[in-house]
Amino acid sequence: MPRAGRSNEPNKWASEALSREGWVEAALNRLALDGIDKVRIVPLARELGVTKGSFYWHFKDRQDLLDAMLDRWEGFGTLQIIEQVETEGGTPMDRLRRVVDLSVAQVGSRLEPAIRQWAQRDTQVYGALRRVDDRRLNYLRDLFGRVCDDAAEAEARSWLLYSLLAGVHLVAASPDHIEPKALLQSCLAVLTPAR
Repeated sequence: MPRAGRSNEPNKWASEALSREGWVEAALNRLALDGIDKVRIVPLARELGVTKGSFYWHFKDRQDLLDAMLDRWEGFGTLQIIEQVETEGGTPMDRLRRVVDLSVAQVGSRLEPAIRQWAQRDTQVYGALRRVDDRRLNYLRDLFGRVCDDAAEAEARSWLLYSLLAGVHLVAASPDHIEPKALLQSCLAVLTPAR
């Protein structure tokens, strides 16, 4: 039965609608599209084609959902990327290239700015964002520290690359003569010390 007011497109979480993960993914999508104020239980239930009772089966309240959203974002946007890079191994430069590729592939272009905007209004979210930024920067700092002899230089390179990765979604212009993913790899090459 089609849901009222919705397109005929299949809901990509419909098969997971009764799972906690399905709720979290739908909520993250709503956050990315419309901001935190639109992450509400009844509209999400409607979108998923379930009752709000399904929500309360998995979550104590809306705050429980919001906490799960932050945990999921931290996991796939930071911890999973670092784990995958470390599992695949290679030189520090190989790892830095993989960080760039995985960050572009796994960190949603709309989700990161939405999280950062949410953090401006909520101290708990700001704390999670600070923890994630610190973790990401520490990892880049470690990798650049292995290819730079000077600690201050490694720090600057880490900050520049992280600023590119975090801010690339904020620039509306498209690069000329190069694909966005290749552009970030080219930026990394510029940030790499000559040997």
